[in-house]
Amino acid sequence: MTALLWGAMFAVITAILMYKAQGIGTLADMMDAFIDGAKMMVLANLILISAWSIGSVCDGIGTAPYVVNAAKGVISPVLLPMVMFIICNIISFSTGTSWGTMAIAMPIAIPLALALGVPLPLGISAVLTGSVMGDHCSPLSDTTIMSSMFSGSDHIDHVKTQIPYALTAAGVAILGYILAGNGMSAGLVLPLGLILLVILLYIFSSISAKSAGISFPLPELKVKEVKEV
Repeated sequence: MTALLWGAMFAVITAILMYKAQGIGTLADMMDAFIDGAKMMVLANLILISAWSIGSVCDGIGTAPYVVNAAKGVISPVLLPMVMFIICNIISFSTGTSWGTMAIAMPIAIPLALALGVPLPLGISAVLTGSVMGDHCSPLSDTTIMSSMFSGSDHIDHVKTQIPYALTAAGVAILGYILAGNGMSAGLVLPLGLILLVILLYIFSSISAKSAGISFPLPELKVKEVKEV
């Protein structure tokens, strides 16, 4: 919390000094811009405060030790990264915030991964990627709302068009986490996932093109030269 406050304060002071040195705007304009920017960050701050509050409550009542003890003997270490990924997906999609999901899940996921013998980078990556994926698909996410708003498209149509791509990547990620949980190195999992994504993209594109009556692969477009008058 303190680091965020100091970082934001120094960023604002630096921006004001740079604008002042370049003669861009008056001090009153800068103050108005600062207030407008602060208004835009109210929702993000509320989310962070809520996440920190939930984290403190979970720490106080011992949520992490309870989940660790309950998961022992129930969840296989091989499947734990995949389970973390899916759970964070669901939470992030339901809440519309990846940062809040990370703040809630990380204090539980790290002790759980250590207790079950799952490599820590693998457990952390499952939380991060699951949180981002759910946030990307969620109609409640601020990034999704801003994307549809600034592009001038219908919000629900925007959500519907991006979900198939995200689910394809999520399916490959789930397979990758299963392989990684079984001990396969990241140097093998990542190239295999990339190859599988390319193959799936080609297959789905051909199916979509065939249903729309479009030849696939798309023919090369011939550009005609325009003579100057």
